[in-house]
Amino acid sequence: MPTASVVPRHRGLAFKLSIFILTGTAIIFTSAFGYNYIYSRNQILKEVESNARNLTRTTVNRIETVVRGVEKSPAYMAEQLQEGRYDRDVLVNWMTALLKINPEIFGSTIAFEPYIFDPAIRVFAPYLYRRGKELRETHLDYKNYEYYLWDWYQIPRELERPIWSDPYFDEGVGNIIMSTYSVPFYRHVGGRRIVAGIVTADISLEWLVGLISQIAPYRSGYAFLISQNGVFVSHPDAEMIMRESIFSLAEVAGDENLRKIGRSMIGGEEGFVPLNSHFVGEKAWLYYAPLPASGWSIGVVFPEKALFEDIGNLNRVVLLIGTAGFAILLIIIVLVSGTITRPLRSLASKASEIARGNLDVEMTSTYGSDEVGELSRSFNHMKTALKEYIANLAETTAAKERYESELKIARTIQMSFLPKHFPPFPERKEF
Repeated sequence: MPTASVVPRHRGLAFKLSIFILTGTAIIFTSAFGYNYIYSRNQILKEVESNARNLTRTTVNRIETVVRGVEKSPAYMAEQLQEGRYDRDVLVNWMTALLKINPEIFGSTIAFEPYIFDPAIRVFAPYLYRRGKELRETHLDYKNYEYYLWDWYQIPRELERPIWSDPYFDEGVGNIIMSTYSVPFYRHVGGRRIVAGIVTADISLEWLVGLISQIAPYRSGYAFLISQNGVFVSHPDAEMIMRESIFSLAEVAGDENLRKIGRSMIGGEEGFVPLNSHFVGEKAWLYYAPLPASGWSIGVVFPEKALFEDIGNLNRVVLLIGTAGFAILLIIIVLVSGTITRPLRSLASKASEIARGNLDVEMTSTYGSDEVGELSRSFNHMKTALKEYIANLAETTAAKERYESELKIARTIQMSFLPKHFPPFPERKEF
């Protein structure tokens, strides 16, 4: 029974030692792997945010340069119109010069309030626009187009300040998506200052859509542009342009986070935020920034899968290397633990022999000067001491038995001297 209970316990020591070391190593490796992944992910996000900021701001600056350039000419014309009265030919010449100097401008008009240009004419609004390489003239004063009721006229007139209109499809003349920059000009009538009309500059958004479409970060990423009301001005999906808004998408998906992002974008804020999968079909990140001149906002989408593709590949390589290293470490631990526990198993076997009373078993003395060697020598000293103790005990026991035998003989002799019957001499009365 001692052999069955002692030897297997020591034979399992190598296994327990291996499990202990491997468990500790696995915990350390997993912790390091997890920390490395989180740290790498955060670093990538910081780098992506920095790159997105630079890319977006560069695009914004390019757009703003064009937009600010467009704003100057209508503003100058509005100042001139406030200082005097001009006939039709002068106004047409101004607009012709405006379009020639600014190739970004598609068309321009000087639209007067009813009866302001000429008391005999109800409305007057010559419009000059591009048709290929030519400039053509038309008038916005026909009955089917009451220009003074349109947003590009009404809003700056009521606000009495220049504004950019929301994008719209110009049907009939340009047949393109455009936006209009409107600048009110004034006249003094009856001692008071009133709005006399609106000077406009129309820009085609085709160049803007083309510029935005060129932004394709991380291969599968893209950029989009929304107006002041959140309507898509530019988007890879042409079906969404001028038909959908960021708020309509949020409403369909029931995504409050997307709705909040939309409010931030039209509010002129800048940020880097995660997107839910329904916006682009997969999890993504969005960097957005405003276009200060127009109040629009540009967004650049970065699919998360593309962002972390490199780190995913790196983690797979690290995991493969770690698994191989883990296997090699297991082999080394088994070999080392076997080397360490082999003397212990031998000592356990010899201890079992001693426990069965075999004090003549040979104890190996070649375990070196480490703890195992010290234990072996202690076992050897214990065996010798135990053997001497047993020998002394046997000798003492033999002497004791001899003394007891002699005392027994002496007692027998003494007892033989005593009478067996009382009185021994019944015939004698003196006893």
